[in-house]
Amino acid sequence: MRITEKRVLVVVLWMAFFFISSHALAQEPSQVDETAGNEQEVPDAAPGLADIVPLAAELSGRFAALENEVKALPDISSLEKQYDEMEAKLNDPAGQLQRLKASEDYKYSQLVDLRTVVKKEDEVFEETSKPLSEAIRQLGTWREEWLAEKKRWGEWQSALLEEEGGEQLTSTFDKANDTIDKALNLVLSPLEAMLTVQEKAGTIQTKIKALSAELDGLISEERRGVLVGGSPPMFSSRYFSQFKSREMWLAAKHSLHEISWPDRQFFAQQGWIVLLQGLLTLVVIIAVYRNRQVLSESAGWRFLAARPFSTGFFLATMTTLLIFQYEGVPAVCKLAAEIVAAVSFVRLSGAWIEASWKRQFVYGVMIVLIVTRIMDVLSFPLPLFRLYTALTALVGISFCFRWAGESGRHKDPGLYTWSLRLLPLSFAVIIIAELWGKKALAAYLFVCLIDSIATVLVFLLLMYMIRGGLIWLFRTSLLRRAAVLHSDDVDAIVRGVARFIDLAIWGLVLLPAILMIWGVYNTLEEATMGLLALGFNLGAQRVGVGLLIASAAILYASFLASRILRKLLMDEVLVRRQLEKGVRHAIGRLVHYVLIFVGFLFALSTLGLDFTKLTIMLSALGVGIGFGLQGIVNNFVSGLILLFERPVRVGDYVELGGKWSEIKRIGLRATTVRTFDEAEVTIPNADLVSNQVTNWTLSSRLVRLIIPVGVAYGSDVPLVIETLMTCATTNPDVVKRPAPQVLFLSFGESSLDFELRVWVSDVDQRLKAKSELHQEIDRRFREANIEIAFPQRDLHLRSADESAILRHAETAG
Repeated sequence: MRITEKRVLVVVLWMAFFFISSHALAQEPSQVDETAGNEQEVPDAAPGLADIVPLAAELSGRFAALENEVKALPDISSLEKQYDEMEAKLNDPAGQLQRLKASEDYKYSQLVDLRTVVKKEDEVFEETSKPLSEAIRQLGTWREEWLAEKKRWGEWQSALLEEEGGEQLTSTFDKANDTIDKALNLVLSPLEAMLTVQEKAGTIQTKIKALSAELDGLISEERRGVLVGGSPPMFSSRYFSQFKSREMWLAAKHSLHEISWPDRQFFAQQGWIVLLQGLLTLVVIIAVYRNRQVLSESAGWRFLAARPFSTGFFLATMTTLLIFQYEGVPAVCKLAAEIVAAVSFVRLSGAWIEASWKRQFVYGVMIVLIVTRIMDVLSFPLPLFRLYTALTALVGISFCFRWAGESGRHKDPGLYTWSLRLLPLSFAVIIIAELWGKKALAAYLFVCLIDSIATVLVFLLLMYMIRGGLIWLFRTSLLRRAAVLHSDDVDAIVRGVARFIDLAIWGLVLLPAILMIWGVYNTLEEATMGLLALGFNLGAQRVGVGLLIASAAILYASFLASRILRKLLMDEVLVRRQLEKGVRHAIGRLVHYVLIFVGFLFALSTLGLDFTKLTIMLSALGVGIGFGLQGIVNNFVSGLILLFERPVRVGDYVELGGKWSEIKRIGLRATTVRTFDEAEVTIPNADLVSNQVTNWTLSSRLVRLIIPVGVAYGSDVPLVIETLMTCATTNPDVVKRPAPQVLFLSFGESSLDFELRVWVSDVDQRLKAKSELHQEIDRRFREANIEIAFPQRDLHLRSADESAILRHAETAG
C-alpha cells in the first residue's frame, strides 16, 4: 500500500514539475536567434501514465493507415517503364534533328513538325512527373512526421522511465519505438526508389529542354534566313546542272526512306484518333441520311443533304486534324487526313457554290494544296519544288485575271474582284523571288499563301453551315411553334446571332490560324493566347482583348435576349392575359431596359471595374445631372410616367398643334408620332406630360362629327331636318347609338343655319364618313329643291357721276 502511494506521489510530483516548468517557459519571452531568425521550440510535456498506452495504440492505428496510403502511391516499376519508353521515343526526334542538321535542304515545316513531337513528349513528361513529385513530397512529409514522433517518444521515455518503478512502461515504449521504426522503413524505402527515378526523369527533362532549345534556335534561324537565304537563279547554269547531279536523286531516294510511317506503337497509343474519326464519320452520315427531308427544306443546309458521305468525312476529318496538331502524329497521317478533307470539301463546294468561276477557284486551290503537301511530306528535291512553285504561280496569274473578269461580268461583290486582282501580284512576287534565287522567300510566300486561302475557304463553309443551323433552329425546329418566331424579327435575330458568331470565329480562330501559318506564332494555342493578351492598362487594371470580347459578348447576348424575351412577352404571354396594347408595350420596354442594364453591369464586372468606383461615378453623374442634364432626366422621368400612367398609348390618335398624329413609339426619352402626311415627328416626353394633348382614342375610338349646313331663307325647315336625318341614318359608318341629331341653330345673315351631329364607330373612318355625308346632303338637297344658301348683299349708291348715269340710261334704252 505504501509502495503504491509512493509511486503515485512521485508521478504527481513529476507532472507538477513539468506543468510548472512549461508554464514558466510560456510566461518568458521567446528567445530569438538574430543570426538564424528562428524561434526556440519548447519541448512537449510528457503525458500522464494513463495516456501512454492509448497513445501507443493510436500510433499503431496511424501506422496501419500509413500502410494503406503507401500502397496507393504510384507504382515505381510502372514509372520506370514509362520513363524508359519516353527516353527511347526521344531518340527518334533527336536522330531526325541530327539528320536534318546534316542536310542542307531541310524545310521549315519539318522543324515545326519535329518541335510539335518534342512538345508533345514534354507534355507527356510533365503529366507523368506530376504524380511522382506529389508522391515524393508526400513521403517527405510523412518522414518528417515520423521522425518527430521518434524524437517525442524518446523524450517521453527518458522522462518517465527515470522514475522509480517506471520499468513497467518499458514494453509499451519498445512497442511504440518498433512501430515508429517500421513506419520510417515503410516511408524511406519507396522514397529512395522514387528519388532514383526522379533523378532519371531529370536527365530526360534536360534532354527534352535541350532539344526544344535547339529546335527553337533552328526555327528562328530559318525565319531570319527567309530574306537572305539564296540558291542559284533559275535561269543560271548552276540551277539546271542540279537536275543532272546524281546526288540530288540519291538524296530524294534517301528522303523517301526517312519518311516516318505509322507503326504498331502509333496505333497502340494514338489509334483512338483513327477510331474517333471513323465513329464521327459514321454518325454524321447516318444523321444526314435520316434527316435528308428536313435538311432539304433548309436553304442553308440543302447542299449537305445532297452530299451525305462528303459531309461525314469533312466534319470528322476537320475534327481530327485539330487533334493532330497537338498529338505529334506522323506527317503521313496528317497528309492522308488533309487529302480526305480536301476531297470532301471539293465535293461539298460543288453542291454549295453556284457560280462556275468560284467552283473552279476552289478546285484549283485544293489541288495545289494537296500537291504541295505531297511534295513537302515526300521531301521532293529542291530544284523540282522551285520549278513547281514558279509554274504554279504563273498559271495562277492567268487564271486569277480570268476569274476577275467573270466576277465583274456577274456583278459579284467588289471584295471578290479586288482579291482576284491582288493574288496575281503575290504570285508575281513569288516568281521574281524564284528567278532571283531567293528560294526560302519564294517557298515561304507560296506555301503560306496557299495555306491561308485554303483555311479561309474552309472557315467560310463552316460559317455558312452555322448560319444554316441557326435558320433551321428558328424556322424549322420545335421553336417554330412560338408565334414570335414566325414574325419578321426572326431574320434580324438570325442575322445578329450569325454576325456575332462570325466575328468570334474570325477573331478567335481564323486570325490566329492565319498568324500561325505565316509563322508569327508557333501553335494555334499560342496565337490565340497572344491575341487575347493584347490590351491596354486602365489605371491599375489590365484590359485585354479577351476581356473586351467577353464584355462585348455579354452586352450582345443581353441585347438579343431582351429582344427575344420582349417579343415573347408581348406576342405570347401578355396577349393571352388580354392586356391592352399599351400595357404590353410598357412591360416589354421595361423588360428590355432591365436586361440591357443587367448586361451592362455584368460587362463592367467582366472588365474588372470595381463597383465602389462605379458608385463614385454615379455620384459624379448625379452632380452633372443637377447642372447640365436636367432636360434629359426630365424626359426620362416623363417617359416612365407615360409608360405607367398611359395618358397616351401606341396606336392612339392625338392632336398636337392643330394636327392629327398617330403614336408610333414611346421611348424613355422621346415619343415618335406619325402625321397623316407620313411624316415622323419626335416629341420630347416632357412636352407630352406638361402640355395639353388631345387624345381622340384614349378610352374609345368612337368620335363625333359636326357638319354645319346653311339653307336659303324661305326653305321648308321640317323638310330640311328630315333630309339631314335621312342622310345620317343611311350612312353605314354612322352608329345608331348615340342617335344622330339635327339642330336649327340660328338665323344667319344669308342663311338658316343647321348642324348635323353624328357619331362614327372608328376614328379611322372619320374623314371618309364626313366626305360621304357631304355628298349625300348635296344630292338629296338637289332632289328636294332645297337651296344651299350663299352670301347675298344689296348695294345702295348715294351719289354718282352724271356722265356715268347718262351712259347707263343710254345702254338701258
